[in-house]
Amino acid sequence: MADEDRISALHDDLLLRILSKIPTKDAVTTMVLSKRWGLVWTMVPKLVYKDTRKEGDKSVWCLLDKSLQLHKAPVLKSLHIQVERQFSDDADVGKCVSYAVDHNVRELALYLPTQPKILLLPSNVYTSKTLVKLTLSCRTLVVDVPSLACLPSLQTLALLNVVYKDENSHVKLLANCPALRHLEVLRNLVDNVTRFIVKVPSLKSFGYFHSQHKTAARSLVLDSPGLRDITLSDPHGEDSIQNMPHLDYAHVIHFVPYPLDDKFLRSFSSVTILCLSLRNVECCSAIKFSRLRQFTLHLCSFDDFMCSLEPLLLFLHNSPILKVLEIKYNVAICSNGVPLSWNKPSSVPGCLLSHLEIFEWEEFGARRQETAFVAYILANTKCLKTARFSPRYNLNEKEKEKMMVLLKSMYRASASSELLRLPN
Repeated sequence: MADEDRISALHDDLLLRILSKIPTKDAVTTMVLSKRWGLVWTMVPKLVYKDTRKEGDKSVWCLLDKSLQLHKAPVLKSLHIQVERQFSDDADVGKCVSYAVDHNVRELALYLPTQPKILLLPSNVYTSKTLVKLTLSCRTLVVDVPSLACLPSLQTLALLNVVYKDENSHVKLLANCPALRHLEVLRNLVDNVTRFIVKVPSLKSFGYFHSQHKTAARSLVLDSPGLRDITLSDPHGEDSIQNMPHLDYAHVIHFVPYPLDDKFLRSFSSVTILCLSLRNVECCSAIKFSRLRQFTLHLCSFDDFMCSLEPLLLFLHNSPILKVLEIKYNVAICSNGVPLSWNKPSSVPGCLLSHLEIFEWEEFGARRQETAFVAYILANTKCLKTARFSPRYNLNEKEKEKMMVLLKSMYRASASSELLRLPN
């Protein structure tokens, strides 16, 4: 029959799975379909509330408050609240969060805009026995950790542009997360912390993002030897990072012209995959990377700062088992590109003779120094399987074709290697 209601005939468990995959506001509206639907949505274990500027003036908080009053699920798997506009004083964030914690929530995410008044989390958040994942994002949300804090099940924590009550608040929070494995920190200039200390033995991955500011003396102190994955954006010269012997992947972004401290980068010497975003590669040329298999170098040119490629060969000498070398030469649209200086070395790095298999250069401009460097790599890499190039953005099609003809004419030590042009 055309009007037969087959969905309502489905088992409650299946209906709950369906409703859990749609926004909560849509799940709530199903209560008008029938009395049975009105009961089913109240048992949904995953609640997602989003209020964007595109959705008009109706506040998500009214829906959230009413739906929580009707909600009957004994266990709440997740509560996700994302609001883009400032909300009125009658929006009770603490009440909603307390409800979730009281119902054994496993995942809690708050993405809130900056408010005229500070926001505080209810104290029961810091003593939740069930929280596994916690995400806090709000420039006026203050992390104030009580003395009896304990989050024994928390494995993933994201602190995004939050504020801390004092210098010790984040230390106290991390110290009471014995199972923490993944930590992401996005700092702002008024977060009330000078030295951000991370000492978490259980930590496996760490992301730290902090915009530099000349008037802000900020630093990171990292002592988590179990780390396997780390991303650091704009680390400062005063940062202190202890050795990470089990590190698999590291991405370090640093756009200050002067070299990074040698001691800082030595902390990454055991990594197997390394990605560096720098203006000068000189800072890593004297460090032994005995386990490194893949290296990506982002060379960034925004001004007239000269970048030398010679230290890159010293780097290759210190990376004996490197298999993949990628160079990404990012040039500002307003710039013609800073020259890359280059002189042929006296000896060939061992990784070129016995290990390197993939070589890639993005934004290749075919200028004299670049061409000489590439010719050296191709002529001395005996195990090369693939060489890939993408031309600079400002080259016309004729210049791009000429570039590929030049590359294909170069001698290659590995006769079976393939030379390809990357799309751009």
